[in-house]
Amino acid sequence: MAKKAARSGAKTMSNKPLRDPRASVGAAPLARGGCLVALELGAEWPGGSSLSLELEQSERRVIVQLEGEAPVAFAERVASGLDALFGRGVELRTLALGCNERTDATADEARRSLLGLALGAMARRNEGQVVLTASPRSGARLRSYLELLSAASRREWHSAGLTVSVDYGREAAPPEKAAPRARVA
Repeated sequence: MAKKAARSGAKTMSNKPLRDPRASVGAAPLARGGCLVALELGAEWPGGSSLSLELEQSERRVIVQLEGEAPVAFAERVASGLDALFGRGVELRTLALGCNERTDATADEARRSLLGLALGAMARRNEGQVVLTASPRSGARLRSYLELLSAASRREWHSAGLTVSVDYGREAAPPEKAAPRARVA
């Protein structure tokens, strides 16, 4: 059609600008937020989590711990991809770490290492959050451990504008039992 218009002498016109006139030349695209969900082996995602809206409005990536993968190896694998998981213009803003019931020294070391590296990456922008998640049915030992880990990390990284919290979601309401029906003869 363009050839036909050129032969006839007609000019092709478009209402679309070639580029946005408000955009400055060479300006970097606006950064969008990325949410990384890292699930330890055996972790349950909390239903009714406060992260639902964050997940809907973010670029998301999910990494799961492989069967037989040590907690430290999983933390190192997640940490090694923090900068490369998202495309250009998307920066890590949220790490949701789905925690299993382990509270031993190996699991603690892995979680602390991952939190430190993720928060360090977010500190460059003075913006970000880590949310430690667990099932609403989690045991008291795990809940106590996660609250202490969250508080310690929050104290350490608060001055950088970062937050660390715990989310257990909400226990799903049990299904209502249907009222028995009377049989009519």
